[in-house]
Amino acid sequence: MNGAEVLVRRLAEAGVRWVFGIPSGPVLPLVEALRRSDVRFVLTTNETSAGFMAATVGHLTGVPGVCVATVGPGATNLSTGVGAAWLDRAPVIGLTCNVGSAWLERRIQMRIDHCALFRPLTKHTQVLTADSVDQAVLDALQLACAEPPGPVHLDLPEDVSLADAAMNGRPPARQAALADCSESALGPLEAAIHRSRRPLLITGLGAARLRSPDHVRQFVERHHIPFVSTLHAKGVLPESHRCGAACWAVRVGPPCSGS
Repeated sequence: MNGAEVLVRRLAEAGVRWVFGIPSGPVLPLVEALRRSDVRFVLTTNETSAGFMAATVGHLTGVPGVCVATVGPGATNLSTGVGAAWLDRAPVIGLTCNVGSAWLERRIQMRIDHCALFRPLTKHTQVLTADSVDQAVLDALQLACAEPPGPVHLDLPEDVSLADAAMNGRPPARQAALADCSESALGPLEAAIHRSRRPLLITGLGAARLRSPDHVRQFVERHHIPFVSTLHAKGVLPESHRCGAACWAVRVGPPCSGS
């Protein structure tokens, strides 16, 4: 297999179903590898949309969304969508298909430093080689899903896409899920709540990834604490709940003091 085929095989094994983007010369080896696989290439109107679509897939499914762009302006367009995934903590693999490795340090065509572009917007950025492509993709898939989730950028030179590559990488060890709040932290937290006069709970982006939102609802009801939700946490707790902002804001007396 060549480098593009190894990359696509690893994506398919991870459960990736779509790759969003726009083709160009450097992207064609990847598109051809996708054509011979079960992973579908989805043509988008621009690279920014590809990044947004990948971020949405990652957020909704937990499987990294994948987007691809060509060298230079394609990569800068993609950075907007990848940046959204960074802010929203969505698992994403952002691929940029670059000129050949021999040309990476030369100012030709529309080439820019893709890694410098994506470094502030991703958990990790890396230029792939024929020897590293397999392990790098495995590591990127794991890192994108590790807490907190986020985008990882991989730069794929055209010659690496076509070069022979082996699937000899080892899947990284799974990272443990976030631990529940420890007893040592619960005691001071409960004491602080009892000392407070008008506590307020705000559910935010992290609440959308809770394994059991019912625990938050039970916490609110047990302590009679009113809550508000940011846009990212809408739906974690029902807005119609008696402790919700729409209910307690107009209530006279202690908030959430009764049903």
